[in-house]
Amino acid sequence: MLKRNFILIALIVLVGVVSVFFDNETVDEEILPSNQKIDLSNINEVLDTNFQIAEESYVIINLWATWCTPCIEEVGYLQELHDTGNFYVIGLLVDDSESNGEEFILEQNLTYQNVLSQDKIEAFITQFFWSGIPTTLLLDQNFEVLHTFNGSVTYEMILDYVS
Repeated sequence: MLKRNFILIALIVLVGVVSVFFDNETVDEEILPSNQKIDLSNINEVLDTNFQIAEESYVIINLWATWCTPCIEEVGYLQELHDTGNFYVIGLLVDDSESNGEEFILEQNLTYQNVLSQDKIEAFITQFFWSGIPTTLLLDQNFEVLHTFNGSVTYEMILDYVS
């Protein structure tokens, strides 16, 4: 009986120690803290356009790939946000080929800006840690991060956040 109680107590202590250890190891690091600025000084070069954002507008930077099911589900919402005129959406294709990206954009009738060249998007994705796709950054007109969304976003999620 004493031996059984000792083993039970030892197991409980071991589980407690292991849970504390793993709890500290799995702290969810924020991708990019709110109020941090993203350097978009080379945006015109990257997008091959004259990028200007109106006051009271927002920038949405979305990391995506053609093989990513949640990415496929959210492009309609991103297009809808772009169509309002209050959001400038920039898609960044990661871990995929440019030809797949071009075909996907045509199939989905996307009119918002997408950067398909891995070399060109390097300046963006090195500014923050990201652990998967889709990842969406919501920026204000000063390019300060308002919120980072991990996983698929919807039209309502973005509007609720800016309201």
